[in-house]
Amino acid sequence: SDIAAIILEANLIKNYQPYYNSATKDDKTVSFITIENHPGCRFVIQHRSDIKLTEYQNPQTQIYGPYPSAAIANLVLKQVRRIFGFCQRPDSSAQRACFYFHIGQCPGPCNSTISPAAYAKHLTRIKSFLSGRFQNLMNSLKKEVNIASRNENFEKAGLLKKQLEALEITLTSHTYQHLLTLPATSQSVLKKIVLSLNHPRLKKPPQRIECYDMATLNQENTVGAMTVITNGQDDKASYRKFRVKTTKLGDPHSMKHIIQRRLRHPEWGRPDLIILDGGVPQLSIVSRIIPSDIPVVALSKKRETIHFYDDQGIIVNINLPLHSSVLKLFQHIRDEAHRFSTTYHKLRRRKEYIL
Repeated sequence: SDIAAIILEANLIKNYQPYYNSATKDDKTVSFITIENHPGCRFVIQHRSDIKLTEYQNPQTQIYGPYPSAAIANLVLKQVRRIFGFCQRPDSSAQRACFYFHIGQCPGPCNSTISPAAYAKHLTRIKSFLSGRFQNLMNSLKKEVNIASRNENFEKAGLLKKQLEALEITLTSHTYQHLLTLPATSQSVLKKIVLSLNHPRLKKPPQRIECYDMATLNQENTVGAMTVITNGQDDKASYRKFRVKTTKLGDPHSMKHIIQRRLRHPEWGRPDLIILDGGVPQLSIVSRIIPSDIPVVALSKKRETIHFYDDQGIIVNINLPLHSSVLKLFQHIRDEAHRFSTTYHKLRRRKEYIL
């Protein structure tokens, strides 16, 4: 799921410090979730430069991240609060319940509903979640539910069961896909596209990139898909799918057909760059119908070669380094188009079989 992916990525970066992932190791853009020492145990979101390791008794179990932004770190904390609940003033001397206790998102150390020892055990579940040990956490919760039921402590069993159910829902949800990219790096990558390609019609960073892919089986139920990146981010609201209504066989002609239909919709916005999933055949057929001021490239899968025409009408073939951020962006939108078209194609086939 999206949350699992965010947490997994954060822990992998923390453990392996990948050389090329400089954006996620930047002190100023990424954020960490930190848990203060006992008895405060407050959850705080901080930049790396603000964290002083000497202030933590056990940094390994008190510092989690890095997350691409404070917004994503906040999202993770919100999920933690919804699943488990936590308290921001468990050592309060006022013995008054905090706001979140009243809405069921705090277990109650603030008003002594649970003991400090019980709250410390509660925090270990949250730490397991933030560490990405999801299966161990689920197994542990199931075991605790069974033990509480055998001991006829049904109130505790019910509470743990709710946590387990909320955890399972979170780990199967795909609500936060738009947060999985790194917004801080997007504009720099868009500028690199211009420099890396040296395309004769691409003079400025493309703010709207469209990618097209086809899906078919034995030339039946042929469909096409358009995926869009706007300002470096997936723009899922702008995705479009097409049923192919042409008698000419082959992906290049089918792609030409759907792009002709797309160009009849100026209200969708003008693309600054069009990417075709395919090679020279797609490029040669589709380029004829696209306005001359819109840059077009094709991306062939075998060697991840980028093809386009220069000013003389000669095909240029470029192979960017596999670690190139430009190539990664192109691969991402191409894979999105493939996923989107394949999903639609399978849906069309299922409907045909049912009928």
